[in-house]
Amino acid sequence: MSLGALVGLILGFNLLTFGNGPVMVPLLQRHLVETSGVLTLDQFLYAYAIGRATPGQANLYVAAIGYMAYGWLGAAATVAAIQLPGYLVLPLVKGYERFRDVRAVGGFTRGLTAVSVSLMLSVTYDIGRDTLGSPLTWVAFGLTLGLITIRRWNALLAMVVASAAGAALKLAVG
Repeated sequence: MSLGALVGLILGFNLLTFGNGPVMVPLLQRHLVETSGVLTLDQFLYAYAIGRATPGQANLYVAAIGYMAYGWLGAAATVAAIQLPGYLVLPLVKGYERFRDVRAVGGFTRGLTAVSVSLMLSVTYDIGRDTLGSPLTWVAFGLTLGLITIRRWNALLAMVVASAAGAALKLAVG
């Protein structure tokens, strides 16, 4: 896949998902990992984790994807691809304000939200099925989930602690 094709793919998915970064995950994972093989699943998950742990937009993980595939030029080009639709959609926002109370527009918005959630659940299941293959990965997953949801820790701190615990368990087990 060329840099132009990657930028076009990200631009298209960004427009399709209205800039919703987490919803782009299943689409990008399918095309970049499964179809074209530009990234391995581990590289894709690493790019997503780095992007989500850093401050900024929810879809800035594509900069890490661009960097992994094409270096700094790829990172800059993919950032431009996620920024451009935001400026192009501004005139549409004014029109949406006029028609927000129309029943069909509300139904479309609720339907779009439902599709977004289902895409996120689908990719979560697929990635979990592919990566949670050993008891050690389940321990790290459970610890991260517990620290974030129950203890309300910062996601980056929870990932670091769970990774360290996983590494310590790996050394102890052998």
